[in-house]
Amino acid sequence: MDLRTRLILSLSPLILALFIFGLLAFFTQQRVAQAIDKVDRVARDLIEVAQSESLILLEQYNVSEIIAGHQRDRSMIEPQRATIRSFLSEYTNKGNGSFVELELAARFEVMVAQHDAALTVFDRGDREEALAMISSNDYHRNIRAIHSLVIGAQREYEVQYLQEISRLERIVNEGFWIGATVAGVTTVLAITLAVTLIWQVGKHVDRLTADAERLIQTEPTGQLSPIGSINQLQRLRDAFQHLLDTINQRQQQLTAAMQAQQAQLARELELQATIRALSLPVIPLGENTIFLPLIGHLDAERGKQLEQTLLDAIQQRRVRKVVIDVSGLATFEEETLQTLIRVGQGARLLGAQSILVGVRADQALHFTQLPYGLFTYARNIPAALTMNT
Repeated sequence: MDLRTRLILSLSPLILALFIFGLLAFFTQQRVAQAIDKVDRVARDLIEVAQSESLILLEQYNVSEIIAGHQRDRSMIEPQRATIRSFLSEYTNKGNGSFVELELAARFEVMVAQHDAALTVFDRGDREEALAMISSNDYHRNIRAIHSLVIGAQREYEVQYLQEISRLERIVNEGFWIGATVAGVTTVLAITLAVTLIWQVGKHVDRLTADAERLIQTEPTGQLSPIGSINQLQRLRDAFQHLLDTINQRQQQLTAAMQAQQAQLARELELQATIRALSLPVIPLGENTIFLPLIGHLDAERGKQLEQTLLDAIQQRRVRKVVIDVSGLATFEEETLQTLIRVGQGARLLGAQSILVGVRADQALHFTQLPYGLFTYARNIPAALTMNT
């Protein structure tokens, strides 16, 4: 049997397990989503019942305060009633409410009627009668009944909530154990098939590996031993042999290429050094005067080269005057400013006077940041040459 076919057969249990996992995950996700939706719905019902009781008690408080004369604003009563009715109508209109919800809705409407009647009597000017109406036994009996109904509804929803949570846990546990069983069975089967395949191929691979190790320790241009009749292993042996021959050729080519690359790199380094020297030319302008034009960008590397080149030229030529042309500077940054300060201070310590020429209008404000007296300024090179040192 072909090696690829055997490998596919050894992996087939895992492929089957992935397919089963996909189906299991899909159906479990659907069941979990439905269970979570029911838990959410029951929790929302429980919260709405608690909110309904709070709003009912709030209306009772507001009506009592209005009749007692402690409050005049009645604008919040109708919005509160609308909210309570919207909570209760969700059950009565859909027909899925139990006796508790239906009785609670009826009791609430009775309380509303009692409050409206008391407020009507109060509006006529009879506060005592209105207070008596909201202090009667029937009124308080109805309030206690509302409270008892709310507690009953809450307990009912709590029981439903716990039931739905238990159902959700059961669904998750079922999915886990089914998945674990499938994974265990398919893994054992896949391992069995893989071990069989490894045992069949292992002896030929060991021979090929021993040949490769022998050639590595001796000469990389030797010949590998012939192996069995497995087509893939024979092709692997031929590929290794071709690889050994190719490596030997590539090593020779790489050696020649590295030598050429090293020579090219040495030439490039020499060229870069020449370019750097030409980018900062020190030009003599007399017996004790040198001229240095600055062109382009003065970055950190060029700044260090400028300092070293200029100070060496001052010391070697015993220069008394250094003329620096800054008209060719492309930018003027903080790094440029610090480089010029170091150059000026170094030239002063060596006994030379530094003169800046060619200051452009867009550079003038930047040069005001240089220390006073460190540089002398001239309009052009002839003017700088006529200045006394």
